[in-house]
Amino acid sequence: MTLDYHHLPAELPTEILTRLPVKTLLLCTSISKSWYALITSPLFITTHQLNNQNNPTSLLLLRAEYSLNKKTQCSLHYGIDTFEEFVELDLAHITKQNRFFGIAGTCNALVCLYDLNEYIVALWNPSLKRSIILPKPHAVRESSAFYHIGFGIDPISNDYKIVRLTNNYIFLDGVLELLTPLEVELFELSTSAWQNINVGEYPYVISPDNQPSLFNGVVHWAGYNQKYKVGSGFHPFIVSFDMRNDTLGVVMAPPCAQNSLDWCPRFTLFGESLSFFHRDVDHSYCLWVMKEYGMGSSWMKQFTIDLGQ
Repeated sequence: MTLDYHHLPAELPTEILTRLPVKTLLLCTSISKSWYALITSPLFITTHQLNNQNNPTSLLLLRAEYSLNKKTQCSLHYGIDTFEEFVELDLAHITKQNRFFGIAGTCNALVCLYDLNEYIVALWNPSLKRSIILPKPHAVRESSAFYHIGFGIDPISNDYKIVRLTNNYIFLDGVLELLTPLEVELFELSTSAWQNINVGEYPYVISPDNQPSLFNGVVHWAGYNQKYKVGSGFHPFIVSFDMRNDTLGVVMAPPCAQNSLDWCPRFTLFGESLSFFHRDVDHSYCLWVMKEYGMGSSWMKQFTIDLGQ
């Protein structure tokens, strides 16, 4: 008996597909070209995520560096108990050299990877086992420059964006000296091109070796003002870039950040809130949560972990 679904309403197959788990969707992409085009479209990916918000899949993204052969390995794992490996990214498709790759962030099941030494920025879709390399940015690397990559989606246009910030500064006698103004470049997936963003005189810099955090369409990095002096403590500022209007901003960090023993404090997400994880002066680890986004006075300590001396 042959099943004929053509008499069904046109939107019904799409409605069913958006409620299937990712593993099943991956199999469905091989049924026909039309289903492949549908399932890989940005609108479908966004709809699938919204339909599965109440039943999220537990995922673990692992990044391992091997210093012996200077190679990075990225793999995605499923399941809350076993976290069995689902797929590993073959970095040979991105570069012929064994390189150290960093993870700029994840958004709607897409992973943004980068190699700043070679100006390589790539997007990886683990579910579809596909990756693309973005065109190279315009800015040329300087020996004293620090580059930072942020990845997210504009919640208004549903367009994926990658922002690249270039800080060029040195320390002279323990005092930060800015060599050139902050440069900001933005890549939009819809246009597949980089553009320069004029930010004027922005008085903050991003601390090195900083992992960005995406929250509500805004990317965040730990940073400090240009009057920073070595030994004066971490100045409590969070550098932010809003994907909705392509603007830089600043968010106040919790007051404890001033006494943090970490050179690069970590801002991340805890539930549905921006959070700050750091090592305090008594060597305990603390997690602070911003209860009301943008309000510096709303920071509250959530946990303290004392590992002993």
